Amino acid sequence: MARIHTEDLFEVKVEIIKLMAVLDPTGDWMGRGARALDNPRTATGEESVGKLYALLEDLQTNGVQSPSYKKLKGKVFQRIDPDMSA
Repeated sequence: MARIHTEDLFEVKVEIIKLMAVLDPTGDWMGRGARALDNPRTATGEESVGKLYALLEDLQTNGVQSPSYKKLKGKVFQRIDPDMSA
């Protein structure tokens, strides 16, 4: 049972990170996106699977207008575009 829970947790995080990479292409979602999904207030440092699925559904439904998008966007580093630093 724990293995299934862990696999579900991993899969929903991957889906959220992939979606955020599309919604926020300036964020380092593929590099550090998983850290944005951590919850230091829990014993394991993980959000519950239910909360992650709710977050994913909010992102899928409301995109960049969702409260979840705004919350996550503020938790990830922005990638530096070498063309912009010249």
